Amino acid sequence: MEFHPVITEDDLGWNEECIRDAMSEDPKEIFDYFWRNFFSIIFYYVDDGNFYELFMESEPHKFWRIPKIKTWDGQYVGRQIQWENHHEGDVLFEFTDDTDLWNTLRINGKPIGEVLERSFIAEIE
Repeated sequence: MEFHPVITEDDLGWNEECIRDAMSEDPKEIFDYFWRNFFSIIFYYVDDGNFYELFMESEPHKFWRIPKIKTWDGQYVGRQIQWENHHEGDVLFEFTDDTDLWNTLRINGKPIGEVLERSFIAEIE
């Protein structure tokens, strides 16, 4: 992923590449496509300043807040987490392939659709 030191409003939500890959402009269909077909989705939620990960390599699947590096200098948000081999953070939700995440998953009371509209989708693997 190309490094951009500043996140702008245009960077939030699903980008054009994600829309093309999912073959849809509907946010729910894009979300469902990625969490059902990939191993991990990492995003930065600008409203609370945290990185989160949907991790589908385990059973049950997990959704957690990625821990911040204790020595982070506060300068660039992308440097507040360890990208390679980061530790499992606070597990906020466990789910299976049958879970309706779109209608179930929330952060601070906000549904995942609203959260992702205000998030920088940092990595999908």
